[in-house]
Amino acid sequence: MSGMPKQRHPLSALSKNTRQLLKRSAAAMGRQKILPKPLRKQLNRLGQTKRQSPPNNRRKKTTPELQEYIKNLQNKEISKKIIRDFRELAHYAYVFDIEHYKSQLETEEADQIQSIGDVILHYCTSGSRQGIDPSDLFDTDNYFSKYPDVKESGLNPMVHCFKFGMNENRYSMDNIHFMRKMADIKKPEAGDLDAAKEDLKSKKVGVFLHIFYPELGETIAAYLKNIPCNIDVFISTREDSVEALQNIFVQVDNARTIEVRHFSNIGRDVAPFIVGFRDQILNYDYILKLHSKKSPHSNALSGWFLHCLDNLIGSEAITATNLKALESPQTGIVYPIENYALSLGIKHDSCWGHEDGNYKKANPFLTRFNLDHIKRDSEFRFPTGTMFWCKPALLKPLLDWNLTWQDFDEEGGQIDGTIAHSIERLIGLSTTELFNQDLKTTYCGYFLSKQHLIDKSIIEGRNKLKIQGFEKVIQFKPQQLDPDWSRHNNIDPKSLHIHWVIPNFTPGLGGHMTIFRTIDFLERCGHQCTIWVHSELKGNDKPSRLSYLHKRVIDQYFIPLQTDQVYMLGNNQEDLDRVSGDIVIATDRMSTYPVLGMSKFQKRFYFVQDYEPYFFAQGTSSILTEQSYASKNNFACICASPWLKQKMESFGNSAVSFPLAVDHNVYHPKNEQQRCDHVIAFYVRRSTPRRLYELGLLALRELFDLGDHFEIITFGEKDLPDLGIPVKVRHAGILDAEDLARLYRQCTVGLVLSGTNYSLVPNEMMACGLPVVDIDAEHTQVSYQPETAVLAEATPLGLASALSRLLNDASFRQNTTRAGLAATQQLHWDGSNTLIEAFIQESLPARPVQSQPVEPSTPLVTVVIPVYNGGTMLKAVVEACLAQDLEEEFELLLIDSASSDGCLEALPQDERLRIHRIQKEDFGHGRTRNLAVELARGEYVAFITQDAIPANRMWLMNLIAPLQSDPNVAGVFGCHIAHTHHGQLTAHDLDQHFNRWIFRSHRQPIELNAERQTANGAVSTHERFYSDNNSCLRKSIWTTLPLPDVVYGEDQLWAREILRKGYKKAYASTAVVRHSHEYGFRETVERANTEWHFYNQMLGEQLPSSKEQVLQMVERSCASDLQAQKLYPDISDDDLMMRRRLHFARACGYYLAGKGRGEIRP
Repeated sequence: MSGMPKQRHPLSALSKNTRQLLKRSAAAMGRQKILPKPLRKQLNRLGQTKRQSPPNNRRKKTTPELQEYIKNLQNKEISKKIIRDFRELAHYAYVFDIEHYKSQLETEEADQIQSIGDVILHYCTSGSRQGIDPSDLFDTDNYFSKYPDVKESGLNPMVHCFKFGMNENRYSMDNIHFMRKMADIKKPEAGDLDAAKEDLKSKKVGVFLHIFYPELGETIAAYLKNIPCNIDVFISTREDSVEALQNIFVQVDNARTIEVRHFSNIGRDVAPFIVGFRDQILNYDYILKLHSKKSPHSNALSGWFLHCLDNLIGSEAITATNLKALESPQTGIVYPIENYALSLGIKHDSCWGHEDGNYKKANPFLTRFNLDHIKRDSEFRFPTGTMFWCKPALLKPLLDWNLTWQDFDEEGGQIDGTIAHSIERLIGLSTTELFNQDLKTTYCGYFLSKQHLIDKSIIEGRNKLKIQGFEKVIQFKPQQLDPDWSRHNNIDPKSLHIHWVIPNFTPGLGGHMTIFRTIDFLERCGHQCTIWVHSELKGNDKPSRLSYLHKRVIDQYFIPLQTDQVYMLGNNQEDLDRVSGDIVIATDRMSTYPVLGMSKFQKRFYFVQDYEPYFFAQGTSSILTEQSYASKNNFACICASPWLKQKMESFGNSAVSFPLAVDHNVYHPKNEQQRCDHVIAFYVRRSTPRRLYELGLLALRELFDLGDHFEIITFGEKDLPDLGIPVKVRHAGILDAEDLARLYRQCTVGLVLSGTNYSLVPNEMMACGLPVVDIDAEHTQVSYQPETAVLAEATPLGLASALSRLLNDASFRQNTTRAGLAATQQLHWDGSNTLIEAFIQESLPARPVQSQPVEPSTPLVTVVIPVYNGGTMLKAVVEACLAQDLEEEFELLLIDSASSDGCLEALPQDERLRIHRIQKEDFGHGRTRNLAVELARGEYVAFITQDAIPANRMWLMNLIAPLQSDPNVAGVFGCHIAHTHHGQLTAHDLDQHFNRWIFRSHRQPIELNAERQTANGAVSTHERFYSDNNSCLRKSIWTTLPLPDVVYGEDQLWAREILRKGYKKAYASTAVVRHSHEYGFRETVERANTEWHFYNQMLGEQLPSSKEQVLQMVERSCASDLQAQKLYPDISDDDLMMRRRLHFARACGYYLAGKGRGEIRP
């Protein structure tokens, strides 16, 4: 077992030189294959170098008191194992808390414990077996439950943890377990918010920030907006950051005053606070102190900066909860709870730290205020990391100490031992000792913490639940619908934006075929449909993205649809928050979870094709499935049978039923096709228990026992085993529609069993003149019209008797066939889907009376479109932009370079649209965009070109999302798909580029490591890739990093620069525009030539240029096109020849550039 005591190395008794010599010899002999394999393994082990154990920085010297205690133990009759464990735990005596330990014992037993040695001895002899905890820092039972191998081994759990476990990342408690247990404020109280807002109206709140790392300014500014009152902001920083920070914080709406002062880098964040703003601190009722924290020296402090922000001001409710605690007369400071590693470190070092410097430098203060009882080993609370809420009066003693800049240490990378670190402790002591008030720890922002979510996912992964797929979606929480979400964008109920959330699929699934037929009909009615395939993206780090694979399968194996908006749905709530439309439709039990998590719709529907609780034995899965139908979900249910409609109405839902129809172009009788005698078509789906395969097989065996002569043709599944029936059997496998119809017209009887709702198969059989046998049950009695199918008792004998009668009674068979044909004659898909479309219209909420126009506010986003002779496409671009779903205000800004084609005259009249005109000669890609940002009123500035059309109403919302979720993101670019009139090869190229290469490399925003954040830091191709045809930047960062004024490639150069400055760049995979080009030969040569020169001159990179290189490039491109043709058979050989010509044109452009021909052109 890992962590067990190891035997000594066989060579350990020899001298060092001798050991090295023998190890080399053993290793050499171990490679000789002439030796037996077991001997070679042993020699190889002898030759291995012993791995060094990592240093144990949690271990302390044993105190003289405990050394004496150990001597006394050796004179008593105590086992060597107990003494060995005691000796080991004596190094960790600081973890034990005598009073905490005794509180877990019976009084008589506790009274016998007088010293720390008694505590350790008790733990070694019996306490660990009893589950006694040494202190809050070690949970004995929890360690045993997490690591049962330790319990089975009989090792002392604490000995194992500190000697072996921590080096193997085995801890007594996970961070989030420890912080939840120890925090005073454990969760936000939403009810506190209104009261806090009212109370804060009479309070003055000051915020004091030290921002040494200006790249974190945006992050802090975003969090300050969560303080539910007006604030005054005081910022200390470096001289070169004053202007940038002023520009950032002026956008904080609740900031009345913003004052930025610059100081020398002395005294970390403490001197600027205590000395630099001494004149301001006492002017407020409450103050918040923060600083731009980075602690590369400490793993324990990893993520501490965001941990503090999340738990102090992560949301308005979090802020209100903390301030409510601060209102108490007994509370002076609220600060973020320390994590487990940090708490253990404080206990190891003492509250004053590892060295004596902090205590010595605090002594003058302690003496001045008669705090001589505070010793080097005293225990007390202090706001670790100096980020906290507090009442300023508590700081008056520190301010009255009258420290000056000269009293603080010059910055030299110190991690402890400075006067600033002393003051960190004295803030806590001033609170408790001088003012007799408490310090409260807060963990009420835990749910916002990315680290919390990661840790929680890891912990839950130790016991991965398998709940029939529910484990993939159970994390989604229901959200309230905003029925007015799309009211202002869509005033035409005859052109709804309808979203479908569906399970994954493969060719041949009837339930999906029904969904796609409905989508096809709704598209023909004028509605726009979007498809989301849920639970297919593995892991939580992959956002939603387009899936051309699923689109291809739909078009090739089901039915061609107009929509190309087919996505794989991400696994986070953020993915759901960025989906919007008019209505959203769930299609199975699991899809109800993400659908209920989507709020930006008018109405939710449930497309019910089966009663899914019957899929499972009574248990967790069946109960969760039943809950998906609960009336509280307020689904309007579209049901694939009258029986299902009854079921849904029994839950209190509104519902409509539609008949499963028939495609009569395929499924119809043919008199010229000869029907066989005594042949049974048996529908088999062993993977789908509700299709009752076993019951059907027993019925066929029973039919043989009755003496009937018959043959069997199975279909619906390939690779079936032998049926175990001594008759002729043919396995037809999975058939397409035409082959199915031929099979139905060939056979005598169809055996199709349905344990729940019936499928498409029986109606299609009856439409071909094939009589059907099914079980007699509640759902079949309601679903089949009378006499159309033979419903038999659900026993082998009952089904066999029905089959026998149809096989042998020609008159009965003919009557049943005629009834089936008559019943299915009226079943048409357009008729069924007409019922569905009418139900959708009836179920939409009533449109509210148009409210009075609201005074337009400052837009959050400015969408910029550079224009020159935009033609008719410009109108489509502008209309698509104006139709965007966005909660906040936005505007459109067109920068027109003297267009002469009248494109501006056709634009819609809208108060959100502004046009700024420049001369044609004044245009420049970087220059014109910089002008637009200057003119923009939005906090974010999006760029789109006159030939890039937003693919849906979610484009803008998704484009700005990375900027909203991470204030350190400077720029975002989105996905491109081909225009609908462009070819399949163009579409395939864009899919491979954006949804494969870019998506895989941009699951998280791109950020350079610190070593590359320099003027010439290396930036790879995928890291700097950026496209201003579909992008958005943060204006406050642009003020110091404008786009370069170049004729080509300004987007790539800007992206490289922001990364080198320490900012992030993100990809918005669901911010999709239609933007593609199909250039001719000459233009392809010119563009390739420009691209080569740009890479060479501006990026310092060499593209292919020799004849051999460019010809190889052509062949690789043509090979890629051949692979695309295999995926898309509609790509013709002529298409491939035309593309080969264009690949050659690109090669020519590169080749000529390599010879010095051409230049960078706009």
